[in-house]
Amino acid sequence: MKFSPNHKNVRIVGRTLTIDDVLYLGYSGAAIEFQCQASKVEVVITSEYRDGNDIYMPWVAVVIDDKEGLYKRFSPMPGENTYLLYEGKSTETVKIRLLKMSEAAFDKIGIKEIIVEGNNPIIPTTISNHKIEFIGDSITCGYGIEGKADVDVFNTTQENPWEAYATMTARRLNADYHLVSWSGIGIISSYTEEEVPLEDPLMPDMYQYTDKALEQAMGKDSYTKWNYAGFVPDCIVIHLGTNDQSYTKGVPERIEAFKKGYKLFLKQVRKANPDSVIVCILGVMGQELCKAIASVVDELKEEGERSIFSYSFPLQLTEDGIGSDGHPSLVTHKKMAEKLTEILQKIMNW
Repeated sequence: MKFSPNHKNVRIVGRTLTIDDVLYLGYSGAAIEFQCQASKVEVVITSEYRDGNDIYMPWVAVVIDDKEGLYKRFSPMPGENTYLLYEGKSTETVKIRLLKMSEAAFDKIGIKEIIVEGNNPIIPTTISNHKIEFIGDSITCGYGIEGKADVDVFNTTQENPWEAYATMTARRLNADYHLVSWSGIGIISSYTEEEVPLEDPLMPDMYQYTDKALEQAMGKDSYTKWNYAGFVPDCIVIHLGTNDQSYTKGVPERIEAFKKGYKLFLKQVRKANPDSVIVCILGVMGQELCKAIASVVDELKEEGERSIFSYSFPLQLTEDGIGSDGHPSLVTHKKMAEKLTEILQKIMNW
């Protein structure tokens, strides 16, 4: 049987857009999940390389029956093709999650059709009791987890959001997640080696849209606003500032500009999510702006905000391994997930 992916037959994880009956997975970790009785399950995927560079190839992965490890991982070829997701020895009940491993900046992946060998329909899996939204940069995307510093440079093959602190934390807490993450992104400046801020892209702009990058790549000049009612997080974890510090560089005036921009972004997030708890984290790749973030959170509390918290992670340790381009290793991500799980359990009483 053949099925078009939609909310009636699959659980959609993350911000997605449906264009011309194709469901596009945008941000890292975006996924569909469904259950069926089958001996074989295939998917029709449409994919496009954004610039033809192999280091930016799209990647997806398959998780079976809530198992921690990946069942398989593959890179869809350009164009429309059919891929095997699962094959068993006999017809049995199976839960399948197809998730996007590569990040939104470098590719687009559309799911056109799900093909099941059997006569029973596919059904969405159960929604979790808890919901967490993670807003972040390359660390949240799982940049370089599978690479080594001074050996590897960025490539999507070594990105792994499934093993990054965010999705690991969500699994530990039995929570549904959304990732709104983009490598190199900041609040007032994305990563730069210049003395002026790099103002495109910036998270305050990207956050208001479902998938601005996808629609830009398709040549659109207006973008679909995200419907915040579609996913109401109990908690929002913000991990931003690592790239801003490439511009602030300890300069007091620039740090003050960051504080102003960060405060405005927190107010933007609060307006869109009036009932969510907000937790601001930073520190694993640099401590420079941790005090600034804590100061902004304290200011908001003094102004009457109560459901907001901050936490500074310790710097990553060399003995834990360093990933590509100085990013956290799998060991460091596990440490982050363990600590963040502890923090959220306490704050949220989960």
